[in-house]
Amino acid sequence: QEVWNGRMTAWVERSVLVTGGAGFIGHRLVRKLADLGANVTVVDDLSKGEATNLDEVLNRIHLIKNSLLDSRVARKLLQNVDICFHLAARIGGIGYFHKTPAESLRDNSIMNFNLWDAARETNVKIVCLSSSMVFERTEIFPTPETAILSSPPPMSGYGFSKLVAEYIARTYYEQYGIKYLIVRPFNAYGPGELPGDYVGYAHVIPDLIKRTLSGQYPLEILGSGDQTRSYTYVDDIADAIIYLSERCENNDFNIGTGVETSVLDLARKIWKLCGRIEPFEVKSAPSFQYDVQRRIPDISKILELGWRPKVDLDEGLSISINWQKSKENQAPHE
Repeated sequence: QEVWNGRMTAWVERSVLVTGGAGFIGHRLVRKLADLGANVTVVDDLSKGEATNLDEVLNRIHLIKNSLLDSRVARKLLQNVDICFHLAARIGGIGYFHKTPAESLRDNSIMNFNLWDAARETNVKIVCLSSSMVFERTEIFPTPETAILSSPPPMSGYGFSKLVAEYIARTYYEQYGIKYLIVRPFNAYGPGELPGDYVGYAHVIPDLIKRTLSGQYPLEILGSGDQTRSYTYVDDIADAIIYLSERCENNDFNIGTGVETSVLDLARKIWKLCGRIEPFEVKSAPSFQYDVQRRIPDISKILELGWRPKVDLDEGLSISINWQKSKENQAPHE
């Protein structure tokens, strides 16, 4: 370890590739790695991420606009890389998954195969960003990592693409010895994620913030509102990914808070934090086919390594609301 900006860090001058590094989780991870002294290259096709997400660190990183759907890109980028954080994916909220099931499965799988095949010629370790969606049909709550062995496979194309990604990581280690780490964030949220053009394009928190700030009344939610999730602040996820990658390989970890919150309680919190003074009232819109009713991780495995989430839901929502307000204030008005 070396000292960098007054901190002991194992990342000084390490050559790091972040795929999807302009995306929601990606840009927070890139910032932290750059702050730790790593030599960071970001590849992103900017189909979902925005280059402006990286404005603060652009002078300290190398940004390449390209797609891992081209195997030549993967081969070129993995040369002389110590560790690759693979976050690039077709991703969105529940509405997006339902609109693009084949594209999600096809493109996410091609990107994974291209990357892992390119890694066969290198000594790189790949950190595979999976998803809590691999546990779409689990009946074990809170859900430990081992539930992957007994739970039925996901029904959604996106969820299945993430399960495929995990199998690729494991089998390429078994056959080719490529070091891997699988991380499964549970319901990331925070500044940097905008609401979408239609309900469900983005995740639930930016959607609810947008509708609450716009004055919608009653507030529209998908389904009954009894669905539960474990919402995890984006910087906590980025911290956990780095923490685990420093300590572990050839293993899998859930990342979350272990706190279960219903959509109704979430909407109520957002209503209050946005300063709405009317009595809280919701109306239900029809739910989507794959709207899982319950999702909560068992995080004892990562806790045993000494990692702890730092940002609770109220604090994280306040930051997210203020960020979204500032973005709306910057938007050009007609």
